[in-house]
Amino acid sequence: MPSPVVKKRILFVKHAAIRSKFATNDIDILKERYLVTSKDIDAKGNILIVFTLVKQLLSLLFTIYKYKLVYIWFADYHSFLPVLFANIFGKKCIICAGGYEATFIPEVNCGVFTTGSLAKRIRRFAVTFSLKHCSYILPVDETLIEHVNNYVNSNMAGGKPLKDGIKTFIPDIKTRIETVPPGYDGNLFRKPDSVQKEKSVISAGLIVNGFEFKRKGFDMLVQCAAKMTDTKFVLIGLNDEFMLKVKGLNLANIEAYGIVPYEKLIEEYGKAKVFAQLSLFEGLPSTICEAMCCECIPVGSSVNGIPKIIDGTGYIVYNRNVDEAITALRKGLEASPEKGKAARAHIMKNFSLDKRRDKILLITENLIGN
Repeated sequence: MPSPVVKKRILFVKHAAIRSKFATNDIDILKERYLVTSKDIDAKGNILIVFTLVKQLLSLLFTIYKYKLVYIWFADYHSFLPVLFANIFGKKCIICAGGYEATFIPEVNCGVFTTGSLAKRIRRFAVTFSLKHCSYILPVDETLIEHVNNYVNSNMAGGKPLKDGIKTFIPDIKTRIETVPPGYDGNLFRKPDSVQKEKSVISAGLIVNGFEFKRKGFDMLVQCAAKMTDTKFVLIGLNDEFMLKVKGLNLANIEAYGIVPYEKLIEEYGKAKVFAQLSLFEGLPSTICEAMCCECIPVGSSVNGIPKIIDGTGYIVYNRNVDEAITALRKGLEASPEKGKAARAHIMKNFSLDKRRDKILLITENLIGN
């Protein structure tokens, strides 16, 4: 009688705040062939980070031997010890890079490659070590490898392009890097049949401070809304502070929401004709892809993976200029509904969940077998 097949074990590590489908989808993908243990690391504030890392160290010391692979979303404090232990115990390790580990934009305090304080230097060291010593880096877009951002300083006289990307900050890196875009479930993200499109603009992001409000382009959208009084704007993902600030603007055409369940998010995507992603920096942003799956016509800034996502199905804003953004938004609002259907078809063809599944399973099989 043949022996039962014993599945190999994978340790899946992410920050506790990351609950988006683009990351949690990978857990389900890996579970198809492996036994997956998921560990969420919650670290906020310097003291709590130290406590969390000590707890993580003790856990890894007694459990790392069980795993063939450590699979991590984002390089940060939470990736340092898993990568270190993977190297000590001869385990393979994958890091999925989403954006922050590939840039630094001082204007919005975005990214990890700064030495402005002791805590920031430690964070930079943790990220650099993680990326240099893992087995594989899987960025969501090739612009996270090397990139020139011409948009971020385009509103300044004599503003210079910003160079970023993993190889820009770690030029001696030898780790294998392969781009694997996120994947989207067209059955989950689709316009409900009962929902009708209306003349409105939507944007969504996790807005927890003023830096993120600006990085995600919400400051630009508020200015657009003040001039486009005939158009409804829906902003989703604001924390309590920025909910109050947006409502305090007394703009009747803005609807503001905090973090909402996916059911509500999909409903709002389904209603809006245009999705706006006027970010200063992204990797390959999931919200615009999710909205396009729901037949929103995309309008986005010319940064990182956004032009590739849009690819003729919407409109690109090349400069941080409110009037230019308004022109693009109005084009989207006046476009045929067929453009929204084309946007969905584009995501389904190029960024399907099946494509990511096949790539992730191929890479893990090559590293550790199945």
